[in-house]
Amino acid sequence: MPRTSRPLSMERLQRADSSWGRVVCLALQPWRLFRRRKRSNGPVRRVLMIKFWGIGSLQLLTPAVLVLRERHPGAELALLTLSQNQAFARGLGLWDEVVVADVRVPSWPRVVVRLLDLFWRLRRGRYDRVYDFEFFTRVSAVAAFVTGAPWTVGFASERVWRGALHTERVQFNRYWHVARNFHALAGGEGDLDPLVPFLPTPAERASVAARVRTAPVQRPYVVLNANAGELSLERRWPSEHFARLALRFVLEDGLRVVWIGGKDEREHVELSARAAQPLPSGTSLQLAGELSIGELCALLEGAAAVVSNDSGPMHIAAALDVPTVGLFGPETPVMYAPLGRHTAVLYRPPQCSPCINVHDNKLSTCALGRPECLVSIEVDEVHARTLQLIDAAASEDRAVPRHA
Repeated sequence: MPRTSRPLSMERLQRADSSWGRVVCLALQPWRLFRRRKRSNGPVRRVLMIKFWGIGSLQLLTPAVLVLRERHPGAELALLTLSQNQAFARGLGLWDEVVVADVRVPSWPRVVVRLLDLFWRLRRGRYDRVYDFEFFTRVSAVAAFVTGAPWTVGFASERVWRGALHTERVQFNRYWHVARNFHALAGGEGDLDPLVPFLPTPAERASVAARVRTAPVQRPYVVLNANAGELSLERRWPSEHFARLALRFVLEDGLRVVWIGGKDEREHVELSARAAQPLPSGTSLQLAGELSIGELCALLEGAAAVVSNDSGPMHIAAALDVPTVGLFGPETPVMYAPLGRHTAVLYRPPQCSPCINVHDNKLSTCALGRPECLVSIEVDEVHARTLQLIDAAASEDRAVPRHA
């Protein structure tokens, strides 16, 4: 069989953004300095929002979208994001257009070709305003610049040079939650609006219900998200901890467990699920890599609770008002805690935590060899906190579960 070339990893793309991105920003300085600032007193008709990385970040962006809808009534609102996020972005239903950046190709020349095509499409978009919600990537600043929009805004930091390619800059506050930083960049004031959830279609709910109901044991289920996404695998709570937690939910609490994760981490999730054996037949279901984004949301929506590493499904579950426990270690919950009525975080940081930050593209190499910050989170406390959230949600007349 012919070999299939794997696309360049996100880590390699981010490192290229950090190195070659500086070169591109420097090369654009003459155009920045000598271009004629266009001023428009007319109405804002087309607005572009830029957010490349992560469905979790897109979920946290939703209050800022509502701010921009209010600030620019009647304007067409577009989102520029990566191809792997487009289904989630479209499913949220907040944007009039989703512009896709597809750079998951196996060679650097093809990446360059894809970027040039993207920049040409952005130039033809004739945007009046551009809001760059990427933290400190150079390619997003370049994308905002090449639109030719007379007004663009992005985050500013003394630690990351992006060539001052935005016409306006807002200071990023590392002591604020990411959603609040997004809100401020959009010009929002006061409290955040609640997150806008991804609501699955009836067909997606039916598909998940069929999978869940095929199990011979019909009990409420807890979703266990043992993955952490392609970036920052240090955010994983140990597999053996997840396995022991699953055993307690099933054997002590009469619940089922459903395992989720991305296709690339299916093997890791299966390892966690196998470590939880033996469990009674039908009490453990492994769905990692098998669900569309809409089906994932339907599964989360119907759960009694979700226990998750610090990753996208944690934020999606919280937005759906599902009892959600987030496990933190390398990254701080000050910036990334799940936002919702029934949420909790467990965080036992040693001196070296947090070691992941937005200034370094959220890349980390654990100084201790393994993430002691996560290892130190005990199964007992995760188990107890999850049950507390389930009870609290039930006392507020939340139907648990929604799809048993």
